[in-house]
Amino acid sequence: MPNPVPILTGPRVTLRPFETSDVAGRFALGRTPEIVRCFGGTADALPGYTEDDAHAWVARNLAHPLCSAVEVDGRLLGEARLDNLDRHDRRARLATGLYDVAQLGQGLGRETVKLVLAHAFDTLTLNRVDLRVLAFNERAIRCYRACGFVEEGRERESARIGDAWHDDIIMGVLAREFRARTS
Repeated sequence: MPNPVPILTGPRVTLRPFETSDVAGRFALGRTPEIVRCFGGTADALPGYTEDDAHAWVARNLAHPLCSAVEVDGRLLGEARLDNLDRHDRRARLATGLYDVAQLGQGLGRETVKLVLAHAFDTLTLNRVDLRVLAFNERAIRCYRACGFVEEGRERESARIGDAWHDDIIMGVLAREFRARTS
């Protein structure tokens, strides 16, 4: 069966199916304390990112039916996926990861999220996409708001990072809201 992940192209970002050759690109991105913390990990005694880690990451993404590689200028930058697809309720949960700190803050995340949302609402005909984000991840929250997500709730002290508790913010966007912003 061919990979159902489409190629989606924006002005700077391309979303495409993962390939086994992405191992080298993911390995080159490595692991940084800032990115690990934004995903809810602790940067204490952060182990180096190994080639085995990169193989496992690519294998997971190859097996995911709605996961795209995020590419900029022909170089792997991260992943974007729709998890927990519910065809009956026409909803899914967005998860993104951009792994090069030098590329953050340049609008690439916004472009990535908008490409995924356009596919979710126009092609998959979803009604709703939601996400959860750590409350301290202000850069990601600004990105999601710029793409039309609104805060729907807060799970207090739901994430433990090291010895500290942090809140998760639940955000969502509806198809009609997204279309109103893009028309």
